[in-house]
Amino acid sequence: MLLHNYLVYSTVLSLFLSTPWFHKGVDVFYGYPIVVANSAILLVMNRLLIHRNHAMLVGAVMLISLIAAASSGTPVFAIVQQIIGILVFSCYYFSMLTTAGISLPRWMAVYTRAALLVAVWGIIDFAGRSLHLLSQTVQTRLHSILPEPSFFVYLTLPAIGIYLSAQLRKGGYGLELAIFLVCYILADSSLGWVGLFLVGFFAFLPRLNLWRMFGLVLLGIGALAAVFVLSANFRLRVVDTALGIAFWDLQHLNASTFAVLANAYVAVMTVIKHPLIGVGIGGYQYQYLQYVPVLKNDDPDIVMLNMYDAASLFFRTAAELGVLGFGCLVGFLIVCSRVKGPRHLEIRNALLPFFLLRMGRYGAYFSMDLYLFVGLYFLNYMHYRADVRSGYAPAPFVAPLAKSTPS
Repeated sequence: MLLHNYLVYSTVLSLFLSTPWFHKGVDVFYGYPIVVANSAILLVMNRLLIHRNHAMLVGAVMLISLIAAASSGTPVFAIVQQIIGILVFSCYYFSMLTTAGISLPRWMAVYTRAALLVAVWGIIDFAGRSLHLLSQTVQTRLHSILPEPSFFVYLTLPAIGIYLSAQLRKGGYGLELAIFLVCYILADSSLGWVGLFLVGFFAFLPRLNLWRMFGLVLLGIGALAAVFVLSANFRLRVVDTALGIAFWDLQHLNASTFAVLANAYVAVMTVIKHPLIGVGIGGYQYQYLQYVPVLKNDDPDIVMLNMYDAASLFFRTAAELGVLGFGCLVGFLIVCSRVKGPRHLEIRNALLPFFLLRMGRYGAYFSMDLYLFVGLYFLNYMHYRADVRSGYAPAPFVAPLAKSTPS
């Protein structure tokens, strides 16, 4: 039981250890030792598994990438490096999800409690840093134990979705939602504001008819307009993005907006040159280097920002795997979203906003959250399919507060 609890809790904890240890082509996070050590434990316990279809999918990506490398010049070692990393992470998290013996709602409950603790610590940490900087002009934003506010948003957004669904269903979670709202206000992240809009939209979606949906969209637009007025960070990114697109002047943009527009340009140009199967997995950085002179920014720190991950998994997938790979990624999100039943809908409504935000603005393959949440999203769909085949009995709701043990 002790080892079982360790594996479950450490797996969830690994998501929040997303501070880069060092950077050399890819970010190496503090959570990596947990993945490696736990993989060894699962191997000894004969629980480190790979499904036949899983292996075939990874093998197909490698084969297509090797074919693409012949015309794009992507080094073979870069492809092999990415494939090995994907196998290590995907095998570990899928093995844990399928062999731990606990349900998907229990996984979500353990994660949700951990996210709430991270949010509470974020407020405490913010207060401490603000007092320390009180006599200085340095501005501070909430990021809790994560390296920056955007990481905090990525890793807590699904928890907000679970709490909001529970609040709408039976009430009693106003305090938890208030804590997250305070955190997002203090984080003042553009991604956070967009994420809250997406979570609200999906949470209210089952309750909406056409007119209510229209009203919710108007309310959301009004809320984003208010954020535009009140948040200098959000306003800066919106204005810079509009000006950057209109005049294609990347020289004086803020770093975040530059990363998005520069990588969007590189991704589009790469797809035009290699439309069907792209340049091969791991090949984006080599394409990016070809376009550095065109990007017209003299700051080496900014011009190389997000060079390895394309600032978006959508951009990176389109460039590295072509329209075929991009279509498969979007198809996965759409197909696995087609579920019914309260439990399945709550999990989907919590995870889909995360995918849209995370894949839209962060393109790293090896962050721990991606594989756990992809596994939960996929298994949620497969369990729904199993319910349908067995006659479909509505599954129980997700409980946002976990018990003291995950068993």
